[in-house]
Amino acid sequence: ALRRPAARTTCALGSTLSPPSIAMASCSTGEETTDAEMRVYCAYSLPAVLLLFGGHDWEANGLKGCFMDLIGNPADGDEEEGNAGGANQPPLPVKRCLASSVHAVAHLLGPSAVSSDSTFLLSFERAFLRDPDEAIRLNVLKNLASFLASLPPGDGPGGRDVYLPLLSGVIMGEDVLGAARKRSASNPGVLNWRQRDAVARVLPDVLVLFGPDLAREYLWPVLKALLTDSVSAVREDAAWSVPVLLRRYHGPDGGHSTTSRWTSEVVEWLRETFLGDGDQQHQSRGGSKRSASSRRFKRQGVSSEGAFSRRQGYCKILAAVSLAMRIGEGEEGGDYYGGGEYDAPPPPGVPGVPADPFGRLTPGERSHLASALVDDLLPPALEMAADPVANVRLTLTKCLGALPPDVRAAAGVDGVLGTLAEELRTWDVGDMPLGGASGAVGILGPSAVATGAVPGAVADPPPAGVGVAQQGGVVMTSTMSAC
Repeated sequence: ALRRPAARTTCALGSTLSPPSIAMASCSTGEETTDAEMRVYCAYSLPAVLLLFGGHDWEANGLKGCFMDLIGNPADGDEEEGNAGGANQPPLPVKRCLASSVHAVAHLLGPSAVSSDSTFLLSFERAFLRDPDEAIRLNVLKNLASFLASLPPGDGPGGRDVYLPLLSGVIMGEDVLGAARKRSASNPGVLNWRQRDAVARVLPDVLVLFGPDLAREYLWPVLKALLTDSVSAVREDAAWSVPVLLRRYHGPDGGHSTTSRWTSEVVEWLRETFLGDGDQQHQSRGGSKRSASSRRFKRQGVSSEGAFSRRQGYCKILAAVSLAMRIGEGEEGGDYYGGGEYDAPPPPGVPGVPADPFGRLTPGERSHLASALVDDLLPPALEMAADPVANVRLTLTKCLGALPPDVRAAAGVDGVLGTLAEELRTWDVGDMPLGGASGAVGILGPSAVATGAVPGAVADPPPAGVGVAQQGGVVMTSTMSAC
């Protein structure tokens, strides 16, 4: 088994090997290529050296000076000098290497040492977060949640709550999310998208580190920017943060009026942004459907067809919420409602923060998400069963199939899901009408509109120029007949 070396061995290593290793950070042989190569070796080995000798004495051991030499001592000058190039600027490979391991250095130092070391925190901001090199910022963003977890919780000196406004400002700035508004002549619209995708991937782990009030103030704007990004990969990765945010909005008392309003705020924004009906009053499932919804999903609706990607995104968000509710389903130690070891109290000093953003939900959290699905998110999604775009209906089918069984039964989606599944088994669906017209059997089943099995469905005539005949209970189009 691996174990730490004896204290005498560590002392001998420190006196013989540590000085030459530290000297590599500032060596000057007169050959720039050789000096840069030595610094890269030193930067790559620094976390392992720190692990060997411990982080509690890293300043006395000279390792802090080694780290500051490698990043060019940005804390010695003002912010502009830390970002600008110059004689004191280290080679890019050195900073890129350290950007990938600075979170490990912070964990090795410990929360108390990191929070009390203003020089280290200032250097992290100037040398990594605000560096003009995209690769350096990308490496830092990938491990941002781990770095924040190394800071002590709370709003004390050096606490992660104090650091959040700075991080939010940098992420929302021109170098990260603000780059989505920039244009590139060679690649317009997707400039800097990998950084935005890195933020989308790490955001769930960041959300669980903060309370609902800070999440709403600083992280909810970040999530909104990611959900409306111009790159589909960024939007899809950002969708996984929605169930985590809704989970954070479930307060310890389970019914706080403020967090309930914040949940309604998220739901209304999603419907307004992706469906365009956030300002319209939502009606119950048993009531009559809005005529605007019917018009929106008619085949002749040009605006509906132009916004199909947003409707697909809405379905993917619902699928993310559904899958988050089902993680851990069927495992021993309790069903997917929670229970057993999963209801154990959080670690000391981190009240109400789950270790995993997609860990098993408590009964209260699960009820909170189920209520948001059944009452607010699912009803407009069910209307998409009559959507004129086949890809939207396909995405909706996958979304409804991911719902937990109890939510599926409470929302009454089994009939709609069965109709959509039947459509998937019908080939050449592009030429077939959505609903039965003039007694014909469409791809959504016989008299789907008349029976009300598909909310918001509108009887559509056969497409112009397509001959329709009925054979064996199936509508035969001209394309199918030719085959």
